[in-house]
Amino acid sequence: MTTKICYFISFLTGIGLLFIGTRFLLSPLQAAFDYGMLTNTKGDFSFHYVKGIRDIFSGLLLLLLVLMKERRALAIVLLAATIVPLGDFIIVLGQRGNDWQFTIAHLLAIGICIILGSILLMRKKGRQPTAPEMSFRIIQSAETGGSTITECDLLPGAKTPWHYHTLFSEKFELLAGNLEVGRNSVIYQLKEGDEITILPNESHLFNNRSTEKCRVRTVLTPGNIQFEQASRILLGLTNDGLTNANGIPSNLFDLALFLYLNNSKMMGFLKIFQPFFGLIAKIAIKRGRLAVLLSKYCKIG
Repeated sequence: MTTKICYFISFLTGIGLLFIGTRFLLSPLQAAFDYGMLTNTKGDFSFHYVKGIRDIFSGLLLLLLVLMKERRALAIVLLAATIVPLGDFIIVLGQRGNDWQFTIAHLLAIGICIILGSILLMRKKGRQPTAPEMSFRIIQSAETGGSTITECDLLPGAKTPWHYHTLFSEKFELLAGNLEVGRNSVIYQLKEGDEITILPNESHLFNNRSTEKCRVRTVLTPGNIQFEQASRILLGLTNDGLTNANGIPSNLFDLALFLYLNNSKMMGFLKIFQPFFGLIAKIAIKRGRLAVLLSKYCKIG
């Protein structure tokens, strides 16, 4: 529970930094006044924009670390970042003196960095229960020139955020269990025997809210070799304990490669991370991580 609270506060801090950074870009004078500075720049807001961009980056970094549940990395970043509000506090104190109205926010930021960073760094990673192995098989591969047809188990808690694909349609047929599927903002509760088709560019998600595995047959039209590779890689990572409770790869490079291979395009707030994950995927490919995953998890026979 303590870790979750720290994650939540860190997430709010990241949102706050995004707001502050955007404000320095859109309303530099008011943002500087609230920061505690009364410097006459004669209409030149270059340094305001520089600060805004850095605050936006810092906010995105915190949000990514929280979403990826990188506890130790988040702790180190928070502790190292203490120098930023500390420097802000000293600068504002020197200009404003004892006007605590403008220094309290910087003191609060110092406390957040030190307290949350220390707690997260000292927390021991709990022993993860052994997850049941997933079952997955490709019934028909795109190598034959037709559709990609797969059958797989979705573990309890397995889910995706809202996303869409541009290269193929997906038909989900529930073979066993229960599954929540969203399509174009409408939520459907599928039970055994139900099916639903998602067209290209239609937003969708799925979420196994039950306490049991559910089995799903998926038909991609046209078939897609890279989607098949992404599915095999995710299966291998899950069985090796390298995904989180929601079935998402724990390693940032693996997640970026998974999104790249299965043609997933993010929706809503997460859309701002799409270029970042695209860059990470390119780096992972250049460093040979994709070749390693393909060699380990995609060999047939």
